[in-house]
Amino acid sequence: MVSAEKIQGKIRVEVVSGYIWRFAMKEKASILYRGIRSWGKDGAEERLLYILNSYGPILLGPLRWPIPTCYLEGKPEYLYISSTLVRGLCQKAKEEGKEPELSSIVPESVHVDISKVYSKDK
Repeated sequence: MVSAEKIQGKIRVEVVSGYIWRFAMKEKASILYRGIRSWGKDGAEERLLYILNSYGPILLGPLRWPIPTCYLEGKPEYLYISSTLVRGLCQKAKEEGKEPELSSIVPESVHVDISKVYSKDK
């Protein structure tokens, strides 16, 4: 696992709803990075999102050139980890009145932030 300490203050993680390309344009992003487990597991959905993120700005506006997307593929030993798994662990821990045990699946430097985001009521 990679430590997040080297990139602290250099990147920002946002949880957004709606079209990601609209948010990215509003924030004046020059590139989108998307993490995927593997093309085998996430490929079909990612290709659909790529089309939406590429043609959305042209068809739905504001009329702008699409923001390039780069994909970060996970290591094979982490393929079982998904946002659904993390969310489930956080929700279960919240129901039991405990802190979620995430140290084996997310870097220690961000596990508190992740548990806060995924433990919120919907």
